[in-house]
Amino acid sequence: MAPVEDDTTYADETVDDTYASTNYGNSTVTGGIKPRKENFILKKIFSTCEHDALGSVHRAWAVTVLFMVLFFIVAIIEANQISDDEEVSNALCIASYWSAFLHLTFAILGTFVLKRFSTAFAVGCFLGCSVVISQQNLFMFAAFIKYQHGSVFGNVIFADLAFALFGLLTFFSLILGHFRHYIIVK
Repeated sequence: MAPVEDDTTYADETVDDTYASTNYGNSTVTGGIKPRKENFILKKIFSTCEHDALGSVHRAWAVTVLFMVLFFIVAIIEANQISDDEEVSNALCIASYWSAFLHLTFAILGTFVLKRFSTAFAVGCFLGCSVVISQQNLFMFAAFIKYQHGSVFGNVIFADLAFALFGLLTFFSLILGHFRHYIIVK
């Protein structure tokens, strides 16, 4: 039977596998504290943010929320312009409304998670949703950048804002993932 390890990770980035020193069958695993593996690329990128990790995450989220509110307004305007055109499919109109709703909801719930409810589960779900919505913005950019119905200028503005949010949410996901131990309260 293979040994079972308990790898509890602490805020100081150490791993405690003390309870792994149990004998299972013919093998014994000795416990102890060992350093956690780090992503050196992210550590190098975010080295200037290390002294104020919590503040860096909150500032990145504040900028992202500002863009999401702007995106919400532009998405509603875009959906209204698309719905006014008679020969347009309703799919992109619904996608625009749905995207506006998701961004507004995500901004509110994300702020709640960062400020009030920073458990490991909530921060993990928040990080996953951030990645998914970031990818959704990339798809919205691809769908609207060359769209010829409605206002072409409005389509380009909407697509460019979706691409900017893709970049912002990707950056935010990286910084939140890197500094998640400073956000999570035990």
